Amino acid sequence: MCESMIEITEAAANMIKRSQVEGKVIKMFLAAIDATGATYGLALGDAEEGDKVFESRGVKVYMSPSDTELLRETIIDYVDDDRGTGFIIRGPEDEVSSCGSCGNADSCEHDHSSCDHDHNDCGCS
Repeated sequence: MCESMIEITEAAANMIKRSQVEGKVIKMFLAAIDATGATYGLALGDAEEGDKVFESRGVKVYMSPSDTELLRETIIDYVDDDRGTGFIIRGPEDEVSSCGSCGNADSCEHDHSSCDHDHNDCGCS
């Protein structure tokens, strides 16, 4: 298993654990890159030979070696609020300026070493 480059928030980990299907793994992939940036995807799938495996909060995420280089320091979150419901995947090119933009404004339980904002200004401890 690879050293974790992927952080999964508690909300996302709980939802992924409820969604897992026996015999399938969680696959993360780079879906597209365009003028607005990168689009990522999560899906249930089959583990493939050569997949890199990352673990965060007890959830294993599989990805192809080619996607591994592009998805460094990725944060997977799950939101259910007035903006909608679903997973949010933030990659290294997505600037994190506060815990609100990490999707953790209320609980701020993410690993602060994975974001680059000043925690004194956002109420994080």
